[in-house]
Amino acid sequence: MSLFDALVDPGDTDAVRTVAGAFAGVERDLHDAVAEHYRALGVDPPDPGPPPEARIEELTELVSHIAAGDLWAYFCSEHAPEGLKNADAARAFAGQSDDEWNESLERLASAAPDASEGSVRERADAVVRDRFGLDLGTFESRIVGWSPEATIRRTLRGRIDADIERIRLATRALEGEET
Repeated sequence: MSLFDALVDPGDTDAVRTVAGAFAGVERDLHDAVAEHYRALGVDPPDPGPPPEARIEELTELVSHIAAGDLWAYFCSEHAPEGLKNADAARAFAGQSDDEWNESLERLASAAPDASEGSVRERADAVVRDRFGLDLGTFESRIVGWSPEATIRRTLRGRIDADIERIRLATRALEGEET
């Protein structure tokens, strides 16, 4: 790979692939240990998830989007709530402050077909469902509450955090048996 190619898509470099491979290996080893622990407890082990090769692709794609300054597109392809439509238009609401969102909520409510019926939230919900395919609560938590940092964290830590929680659940189950 040439220097130019690395600058165009840094996610597709040998160095990034090597780091992504090491990271995927750590995740796999942790998950294997959790699954072994669950089997020892007589509990069905958690689903192993996709193979490390798929994880490497996911991580290199993340790096490419970070370098391109477009984590929103990555979020839409990898983490957006099921049913989201018009993602480009939804981007205008992503990461809004409370004050910005309250203003947007009023504007959405006023765009409802029957703008005189129902509360602001009910009317805004109808518009959000129609335009974006999500209920208002999901739209608020996943789109308005979106941040680049959360997308990076979820991608990098999501599997590890899930396995940590599985260990905690197994520990609580063991502690419950001992009491």
